[in-house]
Amino acid sequence: MKFAAIDFETANCADESICAVGLVVFEDGKLAESKYWLVRPPKGFGWFHEDWTANCHGLSHLDVRSAPEFPAIAPEIFARLVAADVAVAHNAHFDMRKLNVTAKHFGLTVPPFDYVCTMAMARRVWPGLGGCSLDVVAAHIGHTFNHHHAGEDAEAAGRILLAMMEVKRASDPRALAEMLGVRPVAIV
Repeated sequence: MKFAAIDFETANCADESICAVGLVVFEDGKLAESKYWLVRPPKGFGWFHEDWTANCHGLSHLDVRSAPEFPAIAPEIFARLVAADVAVAHNAHFDMRKLNVTAKHFGLTVPPFDYVCTMAMARRVWPGLGGCSLDVVAAHIGHTFNHHHAGEDAEAAGRILLAMMEVKRASDPRALAEMLGVRPVAIV
């Protein structure tokens, strides 16, 4: 079983403003690879929301001014997502929207892959948790991390998936999704 967990941080509310990407690969329940990229948002989308710099991810235009734009790292991201049995993200709708809109902005085609949302699944595994944000669920499973660091957020999503698989005795992410009535979504 191989899955990839992905997370994006953005400079502002624009979907095209990706400024950091975290992507981790788990193979047979073990962290096999961890990648983190700073990304320079495209012209017109590179202003940084002051509150997000001060209170969220801590990144500013100074951090990404020499970073590559998304097309330079997209092949590495796409290759890992496609090679996985399934991709995961916490609040996957957010991350997949960022991926699709940014790729489209640059004229890139996202290759087909399936993904599941760990937040949607966590709501079903731990319905009484009192919230299913990444930090709440990670704390529940005993995983500490630097929230809003894309690399650490991606790893946390992967660890949450593994914890849910253990709780439900699921052999793989797809079996867990089926158990919970959550259908993997296809990016096509």
